[in-house]
Amino acid sequence: MALFISDHLQGTPKLRNRHQPHAFPFSSTAPLESQTVQVRNRGTIGGSLAEADPSGDWATVLLTLSCEVRCAGISGERSFRLSDFLKDAYTTALAHDELVSEIAVKVPSGNSGGAYIAFKRTAPVYPTASAAVQLTVEGDRCKEIAIALGCVGLLPIRVREGEAALRGQQITPKLIESAADAARAAADPQSDMRGSAEYKRQLVGALVKRATEAALQRARGQQVEVSHIYA
Repeated sequence: MALFISDHLQGTPKLRNRHQPHAFPFSSTAPLESQTVQVRNRGTIGGSLAEADPSGDWATVLLTLSCEVRCAGISGERSFRLSDFLKDAYTTALAHDELVSEIAVKVPSGNSGGAYIAFKRTAPVYPTASAAVQLTVEGDRCKEIAIALGCVGLLPIRVREGEAALRGQQITPKLIESAADAARAAADPQSDMRGSAEYKRQLVGALVKRATEAALQRARGQQVEVSHIYA
């Protein structure tokens, strides 16, 4: 399984992340940061997507980007947008005789920034909740934005209302709070040993707020370090 970061999904792969160190939400606060030695050395992004665990990291992160999942089997090759590849909890578009062969991610345009933040009890465990934000600025306004929530539904959740509130606007603390409110409304968590549904709903709003603030600073060219939250 290979990860390609390319200018165009159908074009020649060209890694440019070294020129845009915070253009991707996984560039510094990577899901792998919080994984065990075994996962860091043997786990793959394709394996995480193919499992489609509702508590996984990578689907949430990649849902904020232009991402294509390429599959190979005895009948040939197929490609899916990530949103079409993920069908339900632990269910994907993979046929029984297929494997994920490549993940293609389009390089964000200039003036882009992303952030991914998860709330965990300890580093190796699944998050209680997580949020990924990817945005592009044009002047002092938000040109494009994608917000995704993890661990608060059977699939990663795009916060469409929160995105609409920020798109085309000059991002202010009040608008960021509006996006956080939209995240709380979009979340569909279940109560479990990690916390009640209401606790997770409030938590994911706070994570969206932090991730949006970090992504905005990075899109403006600032060097901002972000880490997961442990408690």
